Amino acid sequence: MTVIAIDFGTSNTAIAILRTEENRDFGLPETWRLEDISHGFATAEGQAWLVPSLVYVLDSAPDHPQFLFGEQARSQYQLENQSNKHSNYLKRLFQGFKRDIVASFRSPAREIDGKLYDAEAIAEVFLTEIWQRLALQGIQPTQVIFTVPVGAFEGYLNWFSNLAEKLQVSNFQIIDESTAAALGYAITRPNALVLVIDFGGGTLDLSLVRTAPIANNMAVQNQVIKAEAIAKSDAYIGGIDIDRWIAEHFLRQLGTTRSLIGEPYWQKILEIAEQIKIKLSLVQEVREVWVDQNKVAHELRLSQDELMEILEQNQMLEQLREAIDEVLTIGLNRGISKAAIEQILLVGGSCQIVAVQQLIISYFGKSKVKLGKPFEAVAHGALALGQSLKIEDHLRHSYAIRLWEPYLHQYSFYTLFEKGTKYPCQRSEPLILQAAIAGQTEIWLDIGEVADISQAEVTYDNSGRMTSSQLLKQSDFRSLAANTKKSDVDQVCIARLEPSGQLGSDRITVNFEIDDRRVLIASVSDLLTDKVLINRQAIAKLE
Repeated sequence: MTVIAIDFGTSNTAIAILRTEENRDFGLPETWRLEDISHGFATAEGQAWLVPSLVYVLDSAPDHPQFLFGEQARSQYQLENQSNKHSNYLKRLFQGFKRDIVASFRSPAREIDGKLYDAEAIAEVFLTEIWQRLALQGIQPTQVIFTVPVGAFEGYLNWFSNLAEKLQVSNFQIIDESTAAALGYAITRPNALVLVIDFGGGTLDLSLVRTAPIANNMAVQNQVIKAEAIAKSDAYIGGIDIDRWIAEHFLRQLGTTRSLIGEPYWQKILEIAEQIKIKLSLVQEVREVWVDQNKVAHELRLSQDELMEILEQNQMLEQLREAIDEVLTIGLNRGISKAAIEQILLVGGSCQIVAVQQLIISYFGKSKVKLGKPFEAVAHGALALGQSLKIEDHLRHSYAIRLWEPYLHQYSFYTLFEKGTKYPCQRSEPLILQAAIAGQTEIWLDIGEVADISQAEVTYDNSGRMTSSQLLKQSDFRSLAANTKKSDVDQVCIARLEPSGQLGSDRITVNFEIDDRRVLIASVSDLLTDKVLINRQAIAKLE
């Protein structure tokens, strides 16, 4: 049996493989290297081979597009940047496309050689290439596991399911990245209580997880392990934001802006900013040279203290503090104290930033903080799903119903299930609804995911000094109907009223539950006719 885990990341993608033989114990996970497109990253445990999440579109006819991936894409982009042979080479490089899919805002599609490419199309091309390269190396998995951010909305999860169908992957599963990372570090330690802080290129995800053996009739060596996710939190912020802030910091020092220097030179200073950020994880100060559009060389210098100030100004460290506080509060409400957390597991490239590590150490103490597998823990932990593992999880987002208030002439939201609710579960009380308009013949229940979104707003004066900084918060509602296939429209919860509904009187009662597969189920009864309109019908997939 061969199990593959793919940790599709904003900056890099990790591929892990676990091979087993019949009637033999599971071996150790292996991070797979794909020749020509993988890049080696140094870690405390040796070299980690990752595929940079990059795609470069080569000159080609629209019906026969050609692409370069990972390190090949990076090399081609740098070659074009140095030679300046093609004026449109900038738009040919795609990066950060995973984050675009997860986000509520989508970047517009790019037209290249007469063909349109959006984030989803490029991500599909990228992962399909990885899949085909594995097949060429003779790897035929019996199970495939994908990892997703803690705060991923249903649209992103549906996209993964559709991709698996296109790749003809029949046996696949999805696990959130933070829970997978905990398993990657601590699966061999039953009853371990760990906090995973996964800070990558595009998102910050936290997960408080406990692993525990389940009592059963099997022999001890074959016991099933249950991973219980106790609390989760997330923020839409990552390493690519930090690169931009560093680049903007340098431009303010030089008295110029992104629009004045032009996109090619902005991309170059952005690359230098990323290099400086990485090097500052090892040394106190870094100096690099950037040549502007007038061929003038500038020395760019940044210290660890200055980077910390940049992170504070842009509210990144504040968002990290709030995410930690939220997880600790949820844990405390469930009887888990801060002192009970045994290990703090840091995952992702952005967790290597000294300021980030210092903040986390200030919360928990140096002895508890671990950073041994920053790039591979997620993929390696995901493989545990292939080792008779069960996950006891809870909802990542709240789920609410959007209702029309006929007397107020506006929409309101009514929460059905709170974020953090364990499933399977059932609402203790039914939802009772009235008709929104006189003579109404059917009621459509618009159910959606609700997540708290934070965004930093920073203001500078003419000298480049920060004048104000605040963290703006809002709730983001995303209707599940937008992710429903057209063929399934009639299966979404609709109450058809005979006779028609009238204003001012209760008309239907709805009971909701979530089963062990995170399927939302509804039962609808007509209070006027005493008829059951819908009996335990699945209306949405919540994972």
